[in-house]
Amino acid sequence: VGSVGGTLVGVLIIGVLRNGLNLLGVSPFIQQVVIGVVIALAVTIDTLRRRSNSAH
Repeated sequence: VGSVGGTLVGVLIIGVLRNGLNLLGVSPFIQQVVIGVVIALAVTIDTLRRRSNSAH
């Protein structure tokens, strides 16, 4: 379970990333792929971090 602050930071990062890709002229399809990969990586890193903390 995340915090409100963490959620706001995540939304801010996604917004900045999406805006930057848009300014670079990246196609909407590629933007969706990039955002999806970023979210998948964030979930994977969080899961691994939680497993590591619970093992100790």
